[in-house]
Parts: sequence; structure tokens; C-alpha cells
Amino acid sequence: MKKLLMVLGVGLTAGLTAGLASSGAWASSADETAVNDAMNRLSAAMIAGDAQQMKALTADTLTYGHSSGKVQNQAEFIDTIASGQTRYKRIDLTKTVTTVSGNDAVIRDHFNGTTDSGGKLTDVDFDVLTVWQKQREGDWKLLARQGYKH
Repeated sequence: MKKLLMVLGVGLTAGLTAGLASSGAWASSADETAVNDAMNRLSAAMIAGDAQQMKALTADTLTYGHSSGKVQNQAEFIDTIASGQTRYKRIDLTKTVTTVSGNDAVIRDHFNGTTDSGGKLTDVDFDVLTVWQKQREGDWKLLARQGYKH
């Protein structure tokens, strides 16, 4: 009887584990993958100074907060980078934690990078919270961002 219960227990555990894995409970969702991809494409656009791509990846109502406390709207954010006032030489996002809830997503990251402002290279190191929204066409757009020192 003990052997039968052990076999049943092992079989039940294996079946439950396989069921959860195939249901996506332990795997990352398609939306999670898509919003993380959007974040990476935005970082690449910022490094390239690509205004068109930055506009495509951000909401018209963007509120972009810097770790210094400065807050920009979409046009100010894009113009600062596309004009060359601030150039991103490097952006490394680590410790990414993504939470998707319906058409909204929150990404927390550690932001480490190098900026060039007026010929002065500066290494930056802070944490960042971004809020993304899935638009009608299915694209994820940055709605809000706040950098903060840790």
C-alpha cells in the first residue's frame, strides 16, 4: 500500500508540474516578452538618437521622470536626445522584473549607462520604474518612467 501511494504521489506531482509548465504558469507570457522587447528597442533608439523610433515606442501623454527630479513630456524627452543635447553612449538594464496586468505592465530595472552632455561623459547608475500600456493596435508604449537613486 505504501508503494502504491508513493507511486501515485510521484505521478500526481509530475502531472501537476507538467500541467503548470504547459499552462504557462511558470513560463513568461507573450505580453511579458513583448513589453521587454519594447523596452530594449526604446533603449536602442535612445542610443541611436532615433526620434521616429522613440516616438513610436512612447505614448503621446508620456511623463518621463529623471533621477534628478526633472520631468519631461514626450516631445521634450525625444528632443533632448534627438537634438544631441544628451547622447546615450551605453544603456545596460539589469535586474529586470516585469509585471503584466491586462493591458498595463510595470518594469523595474537597474539602469547603468554613460551619457554625453555637451562633451562631458558621465556614468549614471540608478533604478528605474517604467509603466507601459498596450495600445489598440497591440503595440506596447511607454506611458511613464521614473528614475530614482538607490
